[in-house]
Amino acid sequence: MLLAALLVTSCRELGDNPPAISRVTIMYAAAYSNLSADIREDIDEMCSGMLPSLASTDVFLVYAHTRPTTEDNNLCPVLFRAWRDPDGTPRRDTLMVYPRTDVSSTPEVMRKVLTDISELYPSPHYGLMISSHGMGWIPVGYSEYNDHLTAFSSVGTREICIENVSGSGIDINLLPDALPMKMDFITMDSCLMGCVEVAYELRDKCDLLLFSPTEILSDGMVYTTMAPLLTNVASPALKTIAQEYFEHYQAMSGLYQSATITLVHCGRLQPLAEVCKELTDTYRQNIASLDHEQVQAYFYNEKTHWFFDLRDIYAQAGATEDELAGLDSALSDAIVYTAATDSFFNLKLERVCGLSMYLPYAERPKLNDFYKTLSWNSAIGLVK
Repeated sequence: MLLAALLVTSCRELGDNPPAISRVTIMYAAAYSNLSADIREDIDEMCSGMLPSLASTDVFLVYAHTRPTTEDNNLCPVLFRAWRDPDGTPRRDTLMVYPRTDVSSTPEVMRKVLTDISELYPSPHYGLMISSHGMGWIPVGYSEYNDHLTAFSSVGTREICIENVSGSGIDINLLPDALPMKMDFITMDSCLMGCVEVAYELRDKCDLLLFSPTEILSDGMVYTTMAPLLTNVASPALKTIAQEYFEHYQAMSGLYQSATITLVHCGRLQPLAEVCKELTDTYRQNIASLDHEQVQAYFYNEKTHWFFDLRDIYAQAGATEDELAGLDSALSDAIVYTAATDSFFNLKLERVCGLSMYLPYAERPKLNDFYKTLSWNSAIGLVK
């Protein structure tokens, strides 16, 4: 009834012929976690920007699932449309309230929400902004202790969409199935998602993918300037968003000067996969015997020691200058933009191409078995 009333009201304001929707941008905030306050602030910053009016052919939607506050005791996930009055006043219309038992960071709930959106606002173009904790391609619940799978009860930084709820988390090989429509772009304001494994898994579901191969500070992306770069424009300015993110943290001092950002064109990853397959086949023995500590890492914390620089793996394995030139060409074609501060906390970022990749550990059979299910491994045969 609420949804019907809102739609009737909107139609009255727009007349008998509301404009056809040209693009729907969705902010998916799976933040029932210790990031609730930070992500709630991100939502407010985004919604306070120059968003489209109701008369626009662009629609901006937010799916928010955060912990309750003293001001708002609502535990339920909410889908709302954010827009601006002609006088510039920001508005929000609640479209749907979901059951409080929904775990937003599951493929089933994500697909349900996105399906609802596609039915409410059919459009030829969609963009998705994911804001949550992140753990790259690592399977949900993985613990290196005894190399087994176990449920996470909590996490301490920004698996995609992890929350402090039993059963939360989306394995990256299940994420494509959670997306009922293809996205023009996806931004991931989540730690460690800048893996080639993640990008390749999404190659048929997303054109442009913006993410970070390192962790992301809890302040996240620069949402204060993002609205006009994504909405009411012929082509969303993802490269500008990436540049502003890097410049924001590069201007910081001390530990706050810590950031990496990469924008990938997922449709251009196949040539990279072909080059990496050839290098993997040629240097398989060398890769297996590499000292992990000698390869450029994207992690500063031993709890997340799975993410190494893709190019440096092959460089350290003995690839020739000509072979590295071919790899660089494929990387340049696929990566639209990448930048990194000199370090992330105490981790020096000296040999970074912008994409991380797994450097296998022979003593982690469970992790390696999961890796075999990933599309990237099927393409290059890294783990046999």
